[in-house]
Amino acid sequence: MKNLLHFLHLMLVLGLTLGQSAVAQTIPVYSLVNAPSVDGNDEDWGSAPFTTVALKKTKPEGMVETKSVAVKGATHGDRLFLFLEWEDFTEDRVHKPWVWDEGDQKYRVGPQREDRLAVQFAMGGSYTTNWLSGNEFKADTWHWKASRSNPLGLAHDKSLVVSRGKLLRAYRLDLPDGGRVYLSRPSDSGDKLYKTKRYRSLEQQVMPKYELTGSPEGSVADVSARGIWSDGRWRLELSRKLNTGNGDDVAFPLEPGEVPGGIAIFDRSENDDHAISDTLIFELLFRTWRPS
Repeated sequence: MKNLLHFLHLMLVLGLTLGQSAVAQTIPVYSLVNAPSVDGNDEDWGSAPFTTVALKKTKPEGMVETKSVAVKGATHGDRLFLFLEWEDFTEDRVHKPWVWDEGDQKYRVGPQREDRLAVQFAMGGSYTTNWLSGNEFKADTWHWKASRSNPLGLAHDKSLVVSRGKLLRAYRLDLPDGGRVYLSRPSDSGDKLYKTKRYRSLEQQVMPKYELTGSPEGSVADVSARGIWSDGRWRLELSRKLNTGNGDDVAFPLEPGEVPGGIAIFDRSENDDHAISDTLIFELLFRTWRPS
């Protein structure tokens, strides 16, 4: 069971067992005259257009029904900004609360799960959102969590390493060709964003499982984020320096260039149940958008 839970934990970013499109979809990243506020509102983005990205279920029988996400990107000064919008009819901001079991006289983990979104950017190797390809690569992961990171104004900054060689504290995934890869997804350096709390006796019927860090520091806290839910939709804004100087972060180009990546969405779902994109290309243009 422990190995299964570890596997599900590692699979949470981009489920990565589905086929990929022959030609990767491009997300244009324009320049903005003024820096937007990271507040989950795109009124200060001007007329920069969205790109609609199709998503696919990782589990045919799963509960996640999100079929697409609208994305737009921009740069201003030394920062990259992303704005993402997707349909979600329920706002889920509670994650695995402790629920008191009167019969056993102790707390048990409740069924609630938070909404989440992850964006990934290639850092080296042959990146793909299909882990079963056997490709080896390293990627930067920005994992936004409605309960465990959004109140901090952050996304959880992590790395993903996929290797054919053994890795410490990694999960082994067997490939269709008989080979295997090892998957590791460590948090970036710095403080933990949250820690687990435990209660020895009844305090209230439902208690939070996670305690958030007041002001986390380090590379783990590089990505500013704010998600707002209203009218059956999440609107999420993300921002980070183009180049943080940290070895566990992707360094975006400072002139026109491309970075492969991918997107995954979780709708109050477990780690193995989400909707993912094919491999995408984030194209940094360093010019303002002009209608054609």
